Amino acid sequence: MSVNVKTMRYILFCLLSLSLNRNLAFVLDKQNPYSQFRKWNAGLNGTLELEFKTDQPDGLLLYTDDGGTYDFFELKLVNGALRLRYNLGGGAQIITVGSNLNDGHWHKVQVARRDEHTSLSVDGIVQSKTSRGKEFAFGKFNTNSDVFVGGMPPS
Repeated sequence: MSVNVKTMRYILFCLLSLSLNRNLAFVLDKQNPYSQFRKWNAGLNGTLELEFKTDQPDGLLLYTDDGGTYDFFELKLVNGALRLRYNLGGGAQIITVGSNLNDGHWHKVQVARRDEHTSLSVDGIVQSKTSRGKEFAFGKFNTNSDVFVGGMPPS
């Protein structure tokens, strides 16, 4: 799946936890427009957490997919609101939370999977959706892509 999104300038992440039991801190800027992490084993139950701050209203925060078949998670800022667009096989769905998140303050984000339920939380405000279809697992770990934060490589 191709993502054509302007990379956010000056996104600062202090925490990225991909069920790896470790925290990673880093800064993204023009010289380092994105970071790449090993695969997220979301399976049927998984949680991904991060904190960010930015002054940009639009940009890609995080992207991962099943190797290009149909499952994906795309977390973006759109007009200052946090938007999770995802597909678990039953068609793309969107969850939007928050506003004015490009205020230069830290915001805590959580994406959680529990079987057919997917939730997005920012600063304690939660929205969730139930996936359509019969298949709720996220891809196959062997073929899933890495997790890209802040942007995507040119290819």
